[in-house]
Amino acid sequence: MFAKLRSKVSHEPTATASSPSSSTDSTTPISEKSSASISKDSSLVYIPFTAPSSESHIPKEKELTDEQKEKYLTVLHHFQEPNLKIAISEETHKHHQKTKELTDGEKSWLTRECFLRYLRATKWDEKEAIDRIELTLSWRREFGVNEPFDNQNLVNGDLVSPENETGKEVILGFDNDARPCLYLKPGRQNTKTSERQVQHLVYMLEKVIDYMPSGQDSLALLIDFKAHPVGTQSGKIPPVGIGRQVLHILQTHYPERLSKNSDSWLG
Repeated sequence: MFAKLRSKVSHEPTATASSPSSSTDSTTPISEKSSASISKDSSLVYIPFTAPSSESHIPKEKELTDEQKEKYLTVLHHFQEPNLKIAISEETHKHHQKTKELTDGEKSWLTRECFLRYLRATKWDEKEAIDRIELTLSWRREFGVNEPFDNQNLVNGDLVSPENETGKEVILGFDNDARPCLYLKPGRQNTKTSERQVQHLVYMLEKVIDYMPSGQDSLALLIDFKAHPVGTQSGKIPPVGIGRQVLHILQTHYPERLSKNSDSWLG
């Protein structure tokens, strides 16, 4: 179902930063020091894939009908309005309160592919698509993922890094349709239930989107239920409330993103 993962594997060990006061012999080359302490298996991949293999092919986009083109232009022209203002949260969106203009980062998120995804999700109802896009913009502001650069957002690598110390969410490889793959490994759970777990998932979704090649705007989601007991809290099953929150986020704010799902694909 999925293409085998391929990459040029670097056998050069990764150098780790050390303080100036390190007691390691400074006359020994870095590569020799690392080789002495790191044993690598040549059959394993140590470098993330940055692009799909030559055997992956992005499906050709279906040509829009004249009616669909008109609906797309309606959405486009709405968001090109120079005085357009968007609410700062989902709640204020409902009441059209506390609005502010779009930032450059938010404008860069409003791509042709974005408009088409929301139009498809709303069965080409342009008014509903516009409302859903505005709602997502409001949510992104409130949640903290509305800007393109990590250090500009509330939800960033520093915030969620403790959640991924056991590698319970991994971005690696592409499928046959050049969709980047996001692996969820609940058996590697290492933290207690909290809002940060939701922030971590959203952060990883945003990052896997960055790997999407031009012409592809969906991802392959794979869930591995294999147990991984060392250093984990496998018994900490997220409560129903967290599950509903995640489902709401995926359905409402990431429409048409999850194209494939292969539960327990890793055995």
